Amino acid sequence: MKTNMIITILLMMHIICARLEIYDIKTIGEKSFVIQGNGLLIHPTGPLNPLRGYIMYQGGYMYNKRFYTPEINTMYKLEKTNKVQINGDPIYNYIRKPINDEVYNDICEEKVKNEYLIQFHTQLIKMFPSTDGSLSIVSGKQDAMYSFLIKDRVQPQSMYILAALFLLSEGVTIPNDILCTEGGKRLVLKSIYGKTTYIDQKRPSNDLVNLFRFLKEYIDSSSANPNNMEGLSIEPADYEQFITGNFLNTKQFLIQSYIYEFIDTSENYTKFIEAVHTLLTEQIENSESTPENIEKCRKVLESCFIKENDRLSVTGHNAIVYDFIEIINPIRACPFIKRTELPAYARVKAYDRTNGKELDDEDQKYSNCVEAGILGLVCCLMYAPENRIYTTDHLPNQEETMPLKDFFKKHSKPTETTSQEMSQDWCRVVADLKNSNVRYIREKNNELDSSLLNILYVISDITGNKEEVLKEIKHIEEICSSKEMHVLNGAHESLTKIFKALSNNGNLEVKSKGFTVGKNRGKKLDLFGEFNLLYKFNRIKNQISICISTQHTRLGLERDLLTNGNNKSIKTRLTEIQNKYSNANGYTESIIKHYINIEMSKMINMFTYMFEPAKSIIRNSISTGGNNVLKLFLYGRIEPTDYKETIITRFLFSYNIEKQNDISLIRMADNIIGSAPLDDQYIRDRLLRGFICNPKIKKYYTKIEKDTWNDFIDNRETFVFLFSYLNMNTSDFDTTDCFISLMEALSNSKNTYVVIMENITNFIYIITKKANIAKDSEIEAFNQVIDIIKETCKRIGMKKLTDIYLFLFFELVSGIHSGFYMNSVFYRHGFMHLFNIIDNEYLIVENKKDIIMTRTVFSNTLMYLKNNSEMFCSNPENNEKYNKILEIVDIKISKSYY
Repeated sequence: MKTNMIITILLMMHIICARLEIYDIKTIGEKSFVIQGNGLLIHPTGPLNPLRGYIMYQGGYMYNKRFYTPEINTMYKLEKTNKVQINGDPIYNYIRKPINDEVYNDICEEKVKNEYLIQFHTQLIKMFPSTDGSLSIVSGKQDAMYSFLIKDRVQPQSMYILAALFLLSEGVTIPNDILCTEGGKRLVLKSIYGKTTYIDQKRPSNDLVNLFRFLKEYIDSSSANPNNMEGLSIEPADYEQFITGNFLNTKQFLIQSYIYEFIDTSENYTKFIEAVHTLLTEQIENSESTPENIEKCRKVLESCFIKENDRLSVTGHNAIVYDFIEIINPIRACPFIKRTELPAYARVKAYDRTNGKELDDEDQKYSNCVEAGILGLVCCLMYAPENRIYTTDHLPNQEETMPLKDFFKKHSKPTETTSQEMSQDWCRVVADLKNSNVRYIREKNNELDSSLLNILYVISDITGNKEEVLKEIKHIEEICSSKEMHVLNGAHESLTKIFKALSNNGNLEVKSKGFTVGKNRGKKLDLFGEFNLLYKFNRIKNQISICISTQHTRLGLERDLLTNGNNKSIKTRLTEIQNKYSNANGYTESIIKHYINIEMSKMINMFTYMFEPAKSIIRNSISTGGNNVLKLFLYGRIEPTDYKETIITRFLFSYNIEKQNDISLIRMADNIIGSAPLDDQYIRDRLLRGFICNPKIKKYYTKIEKDTWNDFIDNRETFVFLFSYLNMNTSDFDTTDCFISLMEALSNSKNTYVVIMENITNFIYIITKKANIAKDSEIEAFNQVIDIIKETCKRIGMKKLTDIYLFLFFELVSGIHSGFYMNSVFYRHGFMHLFNIIDNEYLIVENKKDIIMTRTVFSNTLMYLKNNSEMFCSNPENNEKYNKILEIVDIKISKSYY
């Protein structure tokens, strides 16, 4: 393959393999394996139980580990271009190349452990390569491990290769050989007496060879055994050990995660199980094996298998989780209730519609991101919620609709994951359409172009080109020539008509998140943006979203079903399972307990990271740093922008670089920041604005162009958010240091005065909470905050500073009058201090337009001032000041409309 073609495939590829579904996992757990005359079952608590892989995937453990762990230096770059948007804001160029990610060489001070972690994470990157931030075991490299395992000559032996890797990760020595011959390396594994050859492969993948060597190295060397290293236990013995997250750095986690991603059918998993049993029992019978290895094999055998007669003596974990998921499944207004169920893009073969064949040409394979987006939409359109199946009976029977009808005959029910077979079958529906309105990127009409109109024309074509659908598509084409926002937003009306005309469930609506006009690859005007498809059924609502840019199409789910916390049956079942696993022992029970705890928290809010216990975990992990960051990886994929913002903002507020002994948090935060599409202004603002309160840390983020930070200093909304954030989290931070940092940054803004006036209420709350924390020195704390404000406002002049003092004064007086501030002594000191420092010379009687309060509040303020005149009128100068303030309040009352 030519180098440039390899690069092209790598850049475009986004692949997520199929995985075992929960029904398969339940079946595997109940299936008896007749081996050597014995009826055996997989031990439900053992490492062979695929339920582990299922929950690890659902929880995003490996996803978080691969893309955010501080041991890996993720490759990204953000540069400001010379171009600007219509509003004058700069346009940025964001580059993210996960394929170039590297491992840091200074992970920890302990030499042996550092070397283990370097090798571990090197293997992790090789085993889970990526081109765009999607977790995948697939690589475009011909020498990659996955590419090797799926070769026709290797597949018959692939389960034995995985079985050998599995046993090595469990500490069992497997006498496989990597031989060097004239023709290159050779991977060999034979039975103990050489009668049977399990593995014999010429030119094995270098990645696979290195993985074997890594696993064997840390068995054979007792001094380098990770089990003896702090924080690298084999398996959690209980839930307390589990939630440390230390197991994420173990060989078992690495190999089990890979196996779950690779094996996608129960038949192959059965072969894998049998291979494990064969290799284990052979080593027990191997006279040349060491007594230590034989004993280890016996222990692993006991942990992996139980006799069928002992079935009733153990808990059927798989059935418990399966039954819970079955309770959820009937409640679907659309086919997707979890983000993990959305169609995933894959690298697929090109399709020739004329000959009805897939093309077995590596160079013509492509990433089907647009196709996957269309599949998600069409699944919603074909879904019949009353029967929970896909049906095309409402579509006309004609030549154009037959591929779609055939597809949904084969794939007639929603699935938990998108299999490779399903992705390839979908190509037969949408690839090589003979329609001049449909644009493709590649030769022979493969790989769809990303744009709204192109997606709509494809959907129209495969559903029979209904007249009313084509009419609305033409209408959208017409409004592309208009740049008026109200006209563009009208596109959702046409979308609603289109989807209602094609949907089984007509109880739907389209919600547009805004469209922009741009040019597609055909140089024609088109629409780009995002919209939601909202379905309703039996008082249940589900929303799927689709985001369309010029280069990419992405599906999303607005909220997981479990967020609809009014479902009593789900809550009841979750509570029962929680009680059952309240005293979880071992890894399997602990991971189930954690999974159920997370699902229960989703009943309150899908944003689990904003509520306990995840909120405390985030706070504590950031406070302590080091290995504690691994805890964060157990509370759902760190994928939503909200989640990333929560972690980054808290980190930037609380992290004092001089107080930490390691830089784990800095590196993790760098990876989280770099994972987001920073060329999007909205996302860039949300993730980077926290740097205003911690300017010292910018020196660590050299992948972000220095000029980027200047974009935030004059952004009023940024400061409003940060002051509000500090107000809501004063108990978690050193309030003074954070407030000083924000005010120092604000002093360099051209909007210093406006920002302060917009945040007077936040300032009052910050002062209040700081005083409450200070207790014995609350008055000193109040004075300190006022001094900080004064220092910040040196540049803006005394008149504006006087108005700031006046606004604070009004807020405190009105609060005292209304009884809102109970500590009247403290607050009286506060408003008297403000009254005394208001400079009479700069106190101008006028309508203070920047002091905004309601007429009622001003009236209460006036009443309090008049009733307590003796407090203020202690000398002629104060009398004059007092009367000016009364006049200003009168003016504000007269000018107020509410």
